[in-house]
Amino acid sequence: MTLLLNGCSYGDAWTSFPGINLSLPGGSIARSIRTTIEWTVRNHKPQYVFIPLTFVSRFEISRIQEQNVPIEGSYIPADYDLVAQISDSCYWSWDYAFMNIILFSAWLEQQGINYLIWDQCNLFDKMHIRGFNGIEKLKLIENNPRVIPLFNFCGNQYMYENGGIPRTVVDEQQEPSIKHYTDESYPVLKEYLTKYIKDVLNEKVDW
Repeated sequence: MTLLLNGCSYGDAWTSFPGINLSLPGGSIARSIRTTIEWTVRNHKPQYVFIPLTFVSRFEISRIQEQNVPIEGSYIPADYDLVAQISDSCYWSWDYAFMNIILFSAWLEQQGINYLIWDQCNLFDKMHIRGFNGIEKLKLIENNPRVIPLFNFCGNQYMYENGGIPRTVVDEQQEPSIKHYTDESYPVLKEYLTKYIKDVLNEKVDW
């Protein structure tokens, strides 16, 4: 069984992940989707795809002269400051994150690829999108059992609450939901995912 993990530095920190790990520090949700599709086209359909959602405010830009490698193409992580220049609220980032999750889920299902998506670091709270129009699409995510309820679970927070060990001195000073944890901390997350897959999806993953 080919397992594929694709996230940001939080996925990259899971060095013992038993499969293909496309995670890249600084990566965005858009990158996770784009490179998962590209890897699948270049190689084969993985039996299971795991997407730990990174910060929704991240995005990427294309600079041909700076990078042009297989799968990654010419894209590089964009500057956070640019977000503040083009949007005065979190509406844009949240709305696009929801839309991308919905569309990517549909593509995976059309390809017959099993998958699991969860929040790794956002610690989502509906108070931040209260009153926004056009967010009704969130219902499609909430009705999808392959997306662990975004407002009930955060991977980093869960690892912290279950004995996760911060990876660096800098991480020790961060809030639990955005800390990086050592590879030895990931079995507790793996156990949670395994139980969710069994109890909710009635499936088994051969880790």
